[in-house]
Amino acid sequence: MKYVEQVKSIVLFLLILLSFALTFTIWTFTPSFDPIESTPAVDVSIGNKRTVEQVVRPTKVLYHQEDKVTGTTDRKDIDPLLASMKLWQIQDVAEKEKKASADTLQSYMHQPNRIILYYPGAVPFPIFDAMVNITDETIPEASFDRVVIELATVEQTQIKIYFINSTSGRVHEGNVSISEMAQFKNNILDGAKDVYVTNEDIGELPIYVPEKELSKVVYPYLLEEVTRENFRSALFETTADVNSSGNAGNEEYRDDRTGAFMRFDSSRKSLSYVKPRAETSDPGIPSELLFSTIDYVNDHGGWTNEYRYFGIEPLTQQVYYRLFLDNLPVFSTSTATELELKWGNIDGTEQIFRYVRPSFVLQSTAQTTTEKLEAGTAALEAVSRLSEEDRKKVTEILPGYELTQTGEKLITFQAAWYYKIDGSWQKLSKEELGGGKVGLE
Repeated sequence: MKYVEQVKSIVLFLLILLSFALTFTIWTFTPSFDPIESTPAVDVSIGNKRTVEQVVRPTKVLYHQEDKVTGTTDRKDIDPLLASMKLWQIQDVAEKEKKASADTLQSYMHQPNRIILYYPGAVPFPIFDAMVNITDETIPEASFDRVVIELATVEQTQIKIYFINSTSGRVHEGNVSISEMAQFKNNILDGAKDVYVTNEDIGELPIYVPEKELSKVVYPYLLEEVTRENFRSALFETTADVNSSGNAGNEEYRDDRTGAFMRFDSSRKSLSYVKPRAETSDPGIPSELLFSTIDYVNDHGGWTNEYRYFGIEPLTQQVYYRLFLDNLPVFSTSTATELELKWGNIDGTEQIFRYVRPSFVLQSTAQTTTEKLEAGTAALEAVSRLSEEDRKKVTEILPGYELTQTGEKLITFQAAWYYKIDGSWQKLSKEELGGGKVGLE
């Protein structure tokens, strides 16, 4: 028994050592885990990406000469002019008129030796600066829908350029140095060959249309729709919480986590994607709206066909991009032909609120034919039969394509005349072009 206390002491000492060893092991132990492979983000692109200059384009170019007005809507004729303008250095941009009258605006636009570029929607200066070169340090946020180039003589190298907002009457002026004026004028004359005419009884500003009949192709297309799964993967931030409901004709996808939803309308061949939390009543800055919406569509390759900028409403933060075919805008009463984006805000972060667009893509065309579209003089004559009050509200007359669904899997594009009144586009029927009464539907 005399060794019991010694044994206890030894055992206690060993236990203390063991405790220190275990503690040290716990502190310094590093577990060996197998690496967890993260799921890569799926980059779903339903179509193509576009630059600003590919999306924001003039629909018409006119050349006012001494004895006539010529012009074109053909892209192959307009592209050389735009390519020349990209090489310019535009400087000294300043406001010249704050609210010019219709007569004053005509004096800027319709004098001899002037070229006019017509844009379908107001173009902010920062957007224009992304397509050309404005050398001024400060770029105004103002917008315009007409660019007027005042051509100089062959000996002159400095020309004036005017930026006109036909709605507000605001006019800005700039200067451009150009070295090859003769070659520049020849390029315009080579492209703008069609004679254009107007009727001064229509519109606050003269509206010019091609004088003669136009040969236009009738395009039948086999209807091909982008798969709904591709839109689901492209538009939702994550698909983990997205569930579908409804039937094939009006299917809905909803993100249970964020509340965002996407609905398909099979009759109109369209979809709408909405983030309710992003709804706002705040107005937007025009240039930022255009840059942001173009970037948004680019993020999912949403330019499935040729869509061009067609209008903007800064107060409601809405931007419109319309389908174009063979250089002409496409309209339809039964089928979606426009990308409509309404911008919003969530917790200070600007983002999409509502996105409405066609769900189809134009790829395979059937046998085409060619037919004559009535002369522009017939369109002017038809619109002139509106009441005097309505005639003055007309802001544009142009040829476009009407899209109709001619079968379950077939859509047809046929040229027609359209006029814009009170912000709405109206088609001129064959009867109206032939002399029948014209009236808003």
